[in-house]
Formats: sequence, structure tokens, C-alpha cells
Amino acid sequence: MSIEQQRTFGALVGMAPKVATARLPLDLVECSDGKLLHHEDVQYDCRDNPHSTDEDRLEADVAIVTDLLNGVAEWATEYCTESSDYADGYSHIIDEVSHDWPDAVKQWLESAYGDIYGHTKFDDCMDKIVEAICDGLQGSFDAEPQYCSNEYAGYSGDGCCLWGTDIGEHEEQIDISCYPELQELHERGDLDDVLDHVNCDVYVSRNKRREKNEETGRYECVGRETYDAYGSDHPTFEVYTMPGGRWDWVVSKERMEELLTAAIIEVARRNG
Repeated sequence: MSIEQQRTFGALVGMAPKVATARLPLDLVECSDGKLLHHEDVQYDCRDNPHSTDEDRLEADVAIVTDLLNGVAEWATEYCTESSDYADGYSHIIDEVSHDWPDAVKQWLESAYGDIYGHTKFDDCMDKIVEAICDGLQGSFDAEPQYCSNEYAGYSGDGCCLWGTDIGEHEEQIDISCYPELQELHERGDLDDVLDHVNCDVYVSRNKRREKNEETGRYECVGRETYDAYGSDHPTFEVYTMPGGRWDWVVSKERMEELLTAAIIEVARRNG
């Protein structure tokens, strides 16, 4: 067995006082199944755990990458369903659909004041009241995002929903260099084989391998699917997940009542 660390000349040569020793071919290593093999005969996974067979090494690598990608899926789900940053990415759409605000306001009036809606002296000028409310709305500044776990359910609260959307499919780009395990597999040339065996909570998307056509000078897709590691200093691949749920952008009941009061006063003033 080799010693775990060896002493150095330290600061004299710009090294730490002790460094890990390099493995020697005949060093004995205890593998995951308890077998003792020479280092040169051991199969190491992407976390440097020793295995006695290539099958055991592949199984371990697949388990490691599966856990890693499941972690990405968990993070993506949390981000899409709980993060205001995700919701804020859609806020600009509220202002882009301002032409739909009148319908939303009418629905809110019918829901909030259904018992008197259609039975007041303002019925004849209801369209003007709706118009005045919409003029007072500040779109994305007034509307707050609210998450609902059921993407098939419409908004049912006491506010006014100006717009909503289901989350649907979410894409994450995996930068291989950001994950030591993936980088190790990439450098070993084993990443494709491992991804072929992974069964996780995300769908892994890979491009076909690209090779340069010497006649045309262009890179063309050939062979089986692989991650984008050819001709690129930053190999990546994409994963897709379905977090579920929806986001609705809602103007609170209190704000809508303020706008309604101001609208009634404005319409009454115009009508003398």
C-alpha cells in the first residue's frame, strides 16, 4: 500500500509541506466490492472511487450523474415555482396585453359586485367606468405575480387577474465545466455513454456529433447524438423539465377598489 502523503521542501520550492502521493501501478486498492486490486487494474468513477470492473464503474458514474441531474431538476422546479426572479421575467407582458385589460376589469366587477352589477345608476356608463379604471392601472407596477400549483385552474381570488400563463417546459443549459464530475467524464471520453444510461427527472437533449467536412470546410452532424463538445471550448448540453403550475399577475382587491372609486368620481364629474 502507498503512503497517503509525502513531505516536500515546502516554501523553498513553492509547494505545500505535504502533498498527496501519486498512485503507483502496483499499489493495492480496495474496490467498492471489497476486492483488492493493483491500481493499474482498478476502474475509477468520476469521483475517484475505485471499482473492480468497468460495469461497476459505469453503474457508479450513472448513479452520480443521475443524482446531479435530479438536483438540477429540483433546483429548476423551485426556481420556476417560488422565485420572484422567474416571475419578473414575464412582467413586461402585462403591459403588452393592455388591450385585454377591459375584459379583465369587467370580469372583476361582475365577480366583486355581482349583486348590484347591472342594477345601478352607473349601468349606462359602465364602459366609461371600465375605461377610467384601465387608464388608472399601471400594469406591471400594480399587478403582483401569484403562483398556482394547478396549471389548468384559472385565477379564483378576489383580485383582478390581468394576465396569466402556465409554466410549461423549462430548459436549463448544463455547462460541463461547472461540474467536476461531468468535466472528468468529458475528459475521459465517457460522458456520452453515461448519459445514454441515465434515467432521471429531466429530459437530456444532445446534438449529433459534428465533424469538419474537408471538402466544404463546414462542420456537419454525423453519428449518434452527443453533447456539444466538438469545436467548442465550453461543451454543454440541455436538460428539460416540467415544473407544473402557473403564474397569474393580479391587481389586489384593495387597489381595484381605489381605482373603482376614482373612476366613479371621474365619470360623475364628466357627466355633470
